[in-house]
Amino acid sequence: MVFDSIMMSIHTVAAVLWVGGIFFAYRVLRPAAMMLEPPVRLQLWVNAFGRFFPWVWGFIFALIISGYWDWFARFGDLAHMPLYLHAMQWIGWLMIVLFAWLYFVPFAKFKTLVAEQQFPEAGKLMNQKMRPVIAINLSLGVLEAIIGVSGPYLGV
Repeated sequence: MVFDSIMMSIHTVAAVLWVGGIFFAYRVLRPAAMMLEPPVRLQLWVNAFGRFFPWVWGFIFALIISGYWDWFARFGDLAHMPLYLHAMQWIGWLMIVLFAWLYFVPFAKFKTLVAEQQFPEAGKLMNQKMRPVIAINLSLGVLEAIIGVSGPYLGV
């Protein structure tokens, strides 16, 4: 019982920090960074993402382990899961896939472009490839929270 509580606490904290970090980057840091010149702003983003993204990998690991632990501890197998937990699982995996693509494809290229001081191309990459994925994951993360909180009360 205590271990289950610890696992759910880990799950909650990992989810809050991942989605909260996305919110901070998208709705707070981005508008504040707009006052900086593009080279400085883009270097700020390389540094900010470079510090945040390793944490996200840790959050993902914690969410997968703690989420499936909870499922099997409470329900025994996947066949007996309520619908809301299935929805959370699939949304969560979608978020993970989107993040992995963001990390390994556009962010890798973004770092290279900034290091090579190709700032117009880096800015274009961020605006066209990275920002939409970040916005989608922020929306999905908020949806996850809503489902997680309301699902047990809706009886689905």
